Amino acid sequence: MHSLFKALLLILRLLRCFISIPMNDDDLCISLINLFEHLFPSILIIGGADEPYYEAPKAETKAKIFFKENYPRSLLHEIAHYCLAGQKRRKLDDYGYWYTECGRTSEEQELFQLVEARPQGLEKAMCEAIGIHFSPSFDDFSGRPISKVFLENLEVHYQEMITNPPPTARIALEALMFAEFATKIITNRMGS
Repeated sequence: MHSLFKALLLILRLLRCFISIPMNDDDLCISLINLFEHLFPSILIIGGADEPYYEAPKAETKAKIFFKENYPRSLLHEIAHYCLAGQKRRKLDDYGYWYTECGRTSEEQELFQLVEARPQGLEKAMCEAIGIHFSPSFDDFSGRPISKVFLENLEVHYQEMITNPPPTARIALEALMFAEFATKIITNRMGS
């Protein structure tokens, strides 16, 4: 998978050099929503939320993934959580995880980073697959320095996602690599 993934990324980058159909964040979010709702018909994806959130399915309703405003990165991040959650966690709101607002203690921030490294590794692979810029999210505005351990863990998980992703993550990554809209993103977006 690793060499195939790298080869496909190279092909997509070359295609982007010749195709210059602009796709803004709204268009990209709509395309991503359509793709993921098709891949995972048991979920409904809703943008425009103040904060991202996963609402587990209730009775006869689908699960709902809310992502922040119209941010493609927020959408990809929430899909990464979905792809990595097992069946038991998908039955729980926010996958059964706790969330502590900014202002965490050092210990709470370490625990947050431990939980976040794997989904962000998948998010990084997804961003790369469609040619948008990825930067790690520490969700910490305390002024503490970026954790080197977190960055290393994120990279380990990114390597896992491009070489041997779990089944649901593989489905999402392959769909992103082959999706028509992936070639429509302007090359200069990679640096934005």
